[in-house]
Amino acid sequence: MRKVWQFLPTFFFGDAIGNDCLAISRFLTRKGVENKIGATTIHPKMDPYAVAFEEAKKQISPEDVIIYHLSTGDAMNDWFSDLPNKKAVIYHNITPAEFFQGYSDIHVKVTEEGRLQAKRMASRVDLSIADSEYNAREMEEMGFPKASVVPILLPFEDYRKTPDEKKVEEMSDGRTNILFVGRIAPNKKQEDIISVFAEYVKNFDPDARLILAGSCGGLEKYQERLESFTAKLGISDQVIFTGHISFAEILAYYKTASAFVIMSEHEGFCVPVVEAYLFDLPVLACDYGAIGETMGDAGILLSAQKEPARAASLLHEMLKDKAWQEENKARIKKALERFETEKVEETFWEAIKPLVSEPETT
Repeated sequence: MRKVWQFLPTFFFGDAIGNDCLAISRFLTRKGVENKIGATTIHPKMDPYAVAFEEAKKQISPEDVIIYHLSTGDAMNDWFSDLPNKKAVIYHNITPAEFFQGYSDIHVKVTEEGRLQAKRMASRVDLSIADSEYNAREMEEMGFPKASVVPILLPFEDYRKTPDEKKVEEMSDGRTNILFVGRIAPNKKQEDIISVFAEYVKNFDPDARLILAGSCGGLEKYQERLESFTAKLGISDQVIFTGHISFAEILAYYKTASAFVIMSEHEGFCVPVVEAYLFDLPVLACDYGAIGETMGDAGILLSAQKEPARAASLLHEMLKDKAWQEENKARIKKALERFETEKVEETFWEAIKPLVSEPETT
């Protein structure tokens, strides 16, 4: 019987792509479609849901459909391209290599390799899916078949779980908490968040606190630069680099935040914006990549021309204008409708159905 396989190089716990893969698997199961997940690196908590890559390759049948999550350079990309099976690719974007120059030769190598592999893959797939219009345009430029746009499946119910109570108590001390969630990486431009925060502290709220929640794994040079920058600005004791933290701690930071600020210059989707919306947080961002598309009409979207003093002033206005905040909550509610599970599942099914439906017999 025909099965659907999903493949990705790394199947991490709590990772947006890993979560998307698992959510798709559960949806396909509910639709009565037998399916499996294959990965090279599997987080221990994800082990029950996946098959090791080398074993998975042995289990694939010629009639099986293969869905591949493309987000980086990896030997698995070429393996997927060469498969004779019916194939679909879900493109989560590959960060351009230039962002990593001077920080990590490995990141430069895998992202350059990934873009080249993606172009080779483009003519060898039967169906394309992108998780944003921005990514769909990139796919078109690389030569993929016209992509269906299907947002990442986000487990909204997970964000209703109990946050870390100790962290909630620690952060609920009356100070203003400005939050960013995401890996510490050059494309995220955390230095620009720090610049905005420094202006905000200087002009509006000297006791405010900035939380940069995320790991710098493999990009330690970049974090060192950020820490030196905060020291130069004299705000080291007001900027928290959390490193890798539990999901319960992430929930605690969202719960106790006053606003979410993102100055990233490359996002193929932007899951943390949606997460911030789930906590009714006002979002201040710059118009790069898919950020504006993800935000919808909520929050404040700045032009790509970054002006820290102006951004800090707008952040202050966001936080003191209660009427705007209430109006923004209504806009957040509308923006979130696009990412509701049932709606995304229906869109995904319409996109993938031509490949996974059993052929009609005569």
